[in-house]
Amino acid sequence: MHKEVKERFDEHIVLQKAAQLYDFQPEQITFLADAENYVYEYKAKNGETYILKITHTIRRSLTYILGEMDWIRYLSRRGLAVAKPISSIRGRDVEMVSDQAGGAFLLRVYEKAPGRKVEEVDWNDKLFYALGKYIGRMHQLTKSYQLSDPRYKRQEWDEEEQLKLRKYVPADQTLVFEQADQLMEKLAKLPKDQDSYGLVHADLHHGNFHWDQGKITTFDFDDIGYNWFINDISILLYNVLWYPVIPYDDKAAFTAEFMGHFLKGYRKENELDDVWLKTIPDFLRLRHMLIYGLLHQAFDLETIDSDQKAMLTRFREEIEQQTPITPFDFMQLTH
Repeated sequence: MHKEVKERFDEHIVLQKAAQLYDFQPEQITFLADAENYVYEYKAKNGETYILKITHTIRRSLTYILGEMDWIRYLSRRGLAVAKPISSIRGRDVEMVSDQAGGAFLLRVYEKAPGRKVEEVDWNDKLFYALGKYIGRMHQLTKSYQLSDPRYKRQEWDEEEQLKLRKYVPADQTLVFEQADQLMEKLAKLPKDQDSYGLVHADLHHGNFHWDQGKITTFDFDDIGYNWFINDISILLYNVLWYPVIPYDDKAAFTAEFMGHFLKGYRKENELDDVWLKTIPDFLRLRHMLIYGLLHQAFDLETIDSDQKAMLTRFREEIEQQTPITPFDFMQLTH
């Protein structure tokens, strides 16, 4: 969570207002998480369970979040299983609560996705294949997406806040900045067309979908933006490599297993030229840099503990040395 947002958040006041705006009893709410948003679950008067997410205008604007809602509804209308937005009692997709300091907290509510988060019993080729089909379908659908309002335009890939490393990382880390600059200049030269680039989820991982008898329903579309389809895939791969449900002994072997089944499913729904496979190592490194920026945004460097300090040191060394995220040769996956 952004440090300044934490300082301004008065949970009691904001949740009391949320209860009024979405017509539920404050005692019916349960805290879930506070990574980039404050996330709660509550039971409504109709008996349904919903998810309340709270962010701040420091991070997001009203129209920016409405762009998220617009895309979610587009995907839902075309048959993709997503957790849809729920309007407030005033019929609004996003409600604003003043922080009494010139900013505001932005509230929105979603359906709770059916099913559950994946467990060890689910972590197999069936799930990996289903993920491929799901994301392939999402990429196929987004090719035809048109903004309903130009103000809803989401960020381009290089506008991601956490990639602005000089804003958050200590100024003496010049080699980190050099590596980031070189990589982003290289990626900026990649082609963009309807078959390779568009609005994508950009934060897919097994914490952002539920598994219900073989069916995937995604949620947490907070980071959607315009990006290469292969980077959307690379982000998912990075996440499952970073915290798999079942730990692996051989990173390259796990990459081969996951991507092999994933691409079989993906290619059932969307065709992506094999030439993009060779860019995955670069996109994995880009994600590593983004997480490094995110950690600096979240941590107070003057008070971090030894584990957090060790994590930052490891990230810095891997970025400076251009350490591959996985040693796997992705060109083995061509078909």
